[in-house]
Amino acid sequence: MKIVFFGTAGAIQSKDNANVSFSVVEKKLSILVDSSGNPVQYLKRVGIDPKKLDILILTHSHTDHIYAVPSLIHNLWLMKRKKPLNIISNQFTINKAKELCNVFSLFSKESLFLISWVSADDREINVSPMIKIQLFPVLHSIPTSGVKIITSTSSLVYSSDTSPSKEVISRARGVKALIHEASGTLNLEEKLNKTGHSSGRQAGEVAKKARVEFLFLCHFDFREGSVQDKVKLEVKNSFQGKVIVPELFRFYEV
Repeated sequence: MKIVFFGTAGAIQSKDNANVSFSVVEKKLSILVDSSGNPVQYLKRVGIDPKKLDILILTHSHTDHIYAVPSLIHNLWLMKRKKPLNIISNQFTINKAKELCNVFSLFSKESLFLISWVSADDREINVSPMIKIQLFPVLHSIPTSGVKIITSTSSLVYSSDTSPSKEVISRARGVKALIHEASGTLNLEEKLNKTGHSSGRQAGEVAKKARVEFLFLCHFDFREGSVQDKVKLEVKNSFQGKVIVPELFRFYEV
């Protein structure tokens, strides 16, 4: 399984970093998690054919996670995509994403490729005999899903936006990699938790309790400046595994 990040910023992008989104590639199957920035060009940049993208997973309907869904669909239509696209999310987010697409009348486009909306509020989807996707609820300000992807070679959990969650710990036990938000440093924990977010220290505690091998950090708040090094240092105080602040457009194998 390979992971490639297109952005690791929280709600506000920096000049060099887009909102959190990433792809998971397992052999010939490709998954995009959340849709922000310029998804078609991001995919092309790392060698993933957008017209062959298999699955889009949407974790929740906050702006920074779904605003590029209409752009993605419109671009794929203009590129004459024929392959159906599966969009997996919780029902609340599906409804919001459809409303957003309806603003641009996307579903009335002539010869639009088939879009299958798969509601998975808290259940497992068998993508193929070798790949399973689980969505599960986390602790955020609106209905939000964490994501678990299990393949024949590896497994990962993505926390999405959440305050420290026992559900994330439970689902991440036994997986190889955890992608967890780390929206700020220890001094901001109380404020972060009230808005459904976690500090780097708390992300490290979750990883430690889940006993994962890799911890990828994301959802940095760049209003606090270049916070990645500070957050990573606080993580290492509690988690002794491999801590990765992802380099954008680089593939990581787990």
